[in-house]
Amino acid sequence: MAARALRNGPERSRDEQFVGRGRELAVLHAQLGRACEGRSTLVVLDGPAGIGKTALAGEFLAVIENAVVLEVSGDEGESELAYGVLGQLGPQARSVPEVLAGLERQVEPFAPPDPLVVGAALLELLAQLQQTAPVVVAIDGADWADLPSLQALTFALRRLRTDRVLAIVIVREGDDPRLPDGLRRLLRGGAALRLQMSGLNARELQALSARLGPVRLTPQAAERLHEHTKGVPLHARALLQQVRAETLADVDAPLPAPRAYTTLVLGRMTKCGEAARRLLTAAAVLGTSAPLHLVAGMAELAEPLPELEQVTGAGLLVEWRTGAGVSVGFPNPLVRAAIYHTLGPATRRRLHLLAADVVDDAVRRLHHRLAAADQVDEELVREVAVVGRRQAAAGRWPSACGCLTRAVQLTAEGPVRDRLIAEAVEALLAAGRPGDAGALAAQVAPGGDPGVHDYVMGSVALVAGRVEEAVRWLDHAWSFAARDGRLAAAVAGRQAMAALLRAGGGAAARWAECALAPPEEEEAAGAGEMVRFARLVGLGLAGDVDAGLAESAELPVPTQGAPAELDALLGRATLRLWADDLAGAQTDLLGLLAVSADRSAPFQLLTAVTLAQTEYRLGRWDDAAGHAEIGASTADDFGQAWLASHAHAVATLVPAARGEWERAAAHVRAARAACSPDNVSAQVSTAAAEALVATARGDHEMAVTALMPLTRTNLPDEPTVVLWRTLLADALVNAGRPDEAEEVLVPCELLALDRERRSVLAAAARARAGLHAVRHEPAEAEICYQVALEHTAKIEMPFEEARIQLAYGTFLRRRGRRSAAAEQLEAAQLTLSRLGALPYLEQCDLELAASGRAVLRPQDTARLGLTPQEHTVAVLISRGLTNRQAARKLVLSVKTVEYHLSHIYTKLGITSRTALIGKLSDLGG
Repeated sequence: MAARALRNGPERSRDEQFVGRGRELAVLHAQLGRACEGRSTLVVLDGPAGIGKTALAGEFLAVIENAVVLEVSGDEGESELAYGVLGQLGPQARSVPEVLAGLERQVEPFAPPDPLVVGAALLELLAQLQQTAPVVVAIDGADWADLPSLQALTFALRRLRTDRVLAIVIVREGDDPRLPDGLRRLLRGGAALRLQMSGLNARELQALSARLGPVRLTPQAAERLHEHTKGVPLHARALLQQVRAETLADVDAPLPAPRAYTTLVLGRMTKCGEAARRLLTAAAVLGTSAPLHLVAGMAELAEPLPELEQVTGAGLLVEWRTGAGVSVGFPNPLVRAAIYHTLGPATRRRLHLLAADVVDDAVRRLHHRLAAADQVDEELVREVAVVGRRQAAAGRWPSACGCLTRAVQLTAEGPVRDRLIAEAVEALLAAGRPGDAGALAAQVAPGGDPGVHDYVMGSVALVAGRVEEAVRWLDHAWSFAARDGRLAAAVAGRQAMAALLRAGGGAAARWAECALAPPEEEEAAGAGEMVRFARLVGLGLAGDVDAGLAESAELPVPTQGAPAELDALLGRATLRLWADDLAGAQTDLLGLLAVSADRSAPFQLLTAVTLAQTEYRLGRWDDAAGHAEIGASTADDFGQAWLASHAHAVATLVPAARGEWERAAAHVRAARAACSPDNVSAQVSTAAAEALVATARGDHEMAVTALMPLTRTNLPDEPTVVLWRTLLADALVNAGRPDEAEEVLVPCELLALDRERRSVLAAAARARAGLHAVRHEPAEAEICYQVALEHTAKIEMPFEEARIQLAYGTFLRRRGRRSAAAEQLEAAQLTLSRLGALPYLEQCDLELAASGRAVLRPQDTARLGLTPQEHTVAVLISRGLTNRQAARKLVLSVKTVEYHLSHIYTKLGITSRTALIGKLSDLGG
């Protein structure tokens, strides 16, 4: 029960293995801030054993500065020792009231003082200490503390009001009956802030594995560890230290329970009868849950309810009722692992054979047969491979990985094993496990089929982003694949994706056609999951978006369909985005997002980032930012180096436009780090991201520097794919280089006119207007601004429309037409304010002020009690818009606008639009 005082600085050593808990630490620091202001506060850290309550408190205490820290803790072995907890305070302060000092000595005969007296002495100590610095009192293991200490603490904590004291009480989950009633009421009351702690997430477990060494878990391995331990740090740390790194990394290998936990479970199990133990072992072999009748049948129990009552009472099983009867399961996977891994080999084999006879599901039956196999059975291996191929064809990649890699392990070296390796590599890459795929690809026999060897090497290189290397391998594999339909289709599918990365739309479409030729074998492993996507996007890159849309027109709304169908829908959504059918693209993508959880890592990534691009154009920036972050994290967590630059570039869109410079710069750095010279798509995405940040900052020369190299690259001519051309033209105009801007703009305008791409025509017209303005051609400039607005009126792109209005208003203001300028600028201001586009909003406000209009900002109407959303509605209505027009402007329903308007009228005490105009005018609007 050692304890010590910390004063005016963090002397407490930090736990180098501590990870996560950012939210909880922020709460504790906020509560310390309250205490510093003289608002004493009580925080309860609550959660099951091993969840990390003590570690969290320790990390907090180690980093706080300029505070006096008092730490005390309870211990089960000393719970009967009167004042064993508060007696720890004596050594922690220089001057302790005599009552508290005497608690430590406890010289015989020791007569424990009254808890009220001790509580008063504790208040005296806190009052003394807080004169120089705020005080943090940490009480760990309160449920093991002695009763007199708890009573005295309750007395003191109830009387803290305007003190500079933060009290942290650590208890186990729930209200422990060993706590005195008064303290329990205090900890449950409104004066206490209860932090209910849960397990670490998969990313935090990854970080923990890196701290513990020797290897950092893959995202899949971390997710498996999270599912196994529920993220409880005590159990996760034990397994990371106890289990071999190879077992931790192999997501298909079963994990045991920590040794201490196994001992606990087995202790409970031995208290059950022999029949009840048979029920437990049968359940453990069947899995984490199973129907009771199956478990009872395996345990040879005709009437299992008495035994079920025993094991549920011991907390080893739980039961629930379903439409089919009673099912049982383990309260967490560790209980099942503790029981299963203590079974002897013979018992385990016998029970797995029994399970294979009783389960209905083919995959589960196969799992049990494999677990029971004690020697290689060629028929069983063939069956495993067939099931693996079927799982892959259905897009169930984790299950496919398990079956196919197991088939590889059970197959002797030779051509059959090499083919299985190729199929397993395909599944592993789709599942986002490129490291495992690379390790398995290296096992292909060097003297075997060169087509298979070169195909797997090319596949691994492609996903790693080494495009030229991948193409060399795949070209060589293609020369050997002519006599093998399935291998030829697989190679062609990879070539199609490689062509997309090299911006070769026509080549991608042609390779995809080859890949879509049916293989000779009936069971295909689904290597072409992205082939139809490559086919449609290739057509778009080649300038034939309309052909791709016609080809995919009859596709249904996304459902839990076959991977090939979903793959084609993703291609159609991309083409709809390029064709300015933003509503259609969004419909497809939201449907795909709902069914993409079990799909391949590339599919999930591309769905998220394409949806983010669509939402960005539609002005749904919060959603866009969220989906873009999902895409970027998928690229990072699942080793999708070939798509990482694109994902991070898309994640730059919203923070760049909102002026969130650090976040935008971080994504640009990540995009640049993943960008290889032979990945043309990555180069374009990264350069555009850099230019967007520079444009938002007003650094047009930097934007030109980022984009100019693209003019010397052979890129597709589809206008909406190469929006960087209008971005470059605009930057050149603002950088005072109009002739170069003309050269960039003309081909873009011609193509956009030919294909009627209104998004490009609007951006190009804005850039063209700026070009006329710098050439002192005001009439032509104004016509171009009006043309640009006509284009945006026909598509929903609020940010582009606001940028045109801002540029047009600036132009008009400089021409001395202040009233007309203000009309455009006020329209831009509303949209930019709603989007949170601060760099552009600041520019708009400056122009409005120069136009003689007062700028009404949300902080002004906040004084009237209006929320930011109500502010925007109020300003729109005061400018003469109808409810329907305001709803369209804000991308809201008319009912929502009416709802806000009713609240505005109530808050302002008015009943008409005329009165609203008067109220806002009083504020300067």
